[in-house]
Amino acid sequence: MAGRRVAAALLLAAMALFAVPFPAHADPMAITPSQRLSDAAVSAGGGVSEAALTEEGAVPAKPAAPAAKPEPVAHKGPYNLVVLGDSLGDGLWAGLYHVLRKDKRFKVIKKSKVATGLVRHDYYNWNKVVEEIAADTPIDIAVVVMGTNDRQAMVVNGKRHARFSPEWEKIYAERVEEFIDTLKETGAQIYWMELPVMRSSGFDADMQKFNRIFEEETRKEGIQFVRTRDLGTDENGAYEAYGADRFGRKRLLRAEDGIHFSMAGYELLGKRMADRVKQGLKQGAPTPIAMAKAKGPQAKPKKSEQVAEISAPLPVLRPGRSDDWRWLGRTN
Repeated sequence: MAGRRVAAALLLAAMALFAVPFPAHADPMAITPSQRLSDAAVSAGGGVSEAALTEEGAVPAKPAAPAAKPEPVAHKGPYNLVVLGDSLGDGLWAGLYHVLRKDKRFKVIKKSKVATGLVRHDYYNWNKVVEEIAADTPIDIAVVVMGTNDRQAMVVNGKRHARFSPEWEKIYAERVEEFIDTLKETGAQIYWMELPVMRSSGFDADMQKFNRIFEEETRKEGIQFVRTRDLGTDENGAYEAYGADRFGRKRLLRAEDGIHFSMAGYELLGKRMADRVKQGLKQGAPTPIAMAKAKGPQAKPKKSEQVAEISAPLPVLRPGRSDDWRWLGRTN
């Protein structure tokens, strides 16, 4: 009987031993004070899922160091100084070429075209021309002179706008802005030349109206507007055919048409422009930017592309036009 009791006791002890597992030993997870949820947060609806828990003693990762800025690429070779505009641009190119021919920092390139301007986009669209030039030749510095061929009405959306009417001036100013923006896309430093004094009072009055538009738009766009109306004039600012050239010698400065210049006169304009360009280089070299050959599908259409123009007959060079170099008579 006693043996049975001992056997039963041993059996119960074995069952108790195998039925109740020993608890595994583990250290409790530590929660830093910043990770503990306050009673107010819990009562406001916060939960444990909102707390970021880390193991005790973990070291937070250091923020990544900012990427080093790439070093500016040095400009290779001379700067491409590209002259854009009408026949005055042709002459300005010649003057700049003479003034800068010994300065190896510059390559003066002529891309001007006679009988062009910003009124007749259907005849010659300067925005497209600039894109074509930039796709082939980097434009580091752009020098612009326009206006002498734009003394004409515009026909837009079937409506004719008289020269210098309020709507005409609004459209023309938008075209100047668009042209400057197109040039800016090339990364060029831009210099816009003020139209000089003209012999004819009527023609000169129109040139001053263009200058007011150019000055306002270049100011808004933050580019250089280069004054020239003090060149080829007397002490009172009136038109004068003879005057001091860039060396201080008295020479014939103006052409017989009262609009264009002699070579001595163009060198005077070229020196004024060259001095401003050199000053600009001291303030910062042009940034080389490749002109995109294809526009993205979401590219903003240019203002000229938003307006349908009616084509008109191409302009014909006739006596009296500013671009007719053979004409020797009065301008008006």
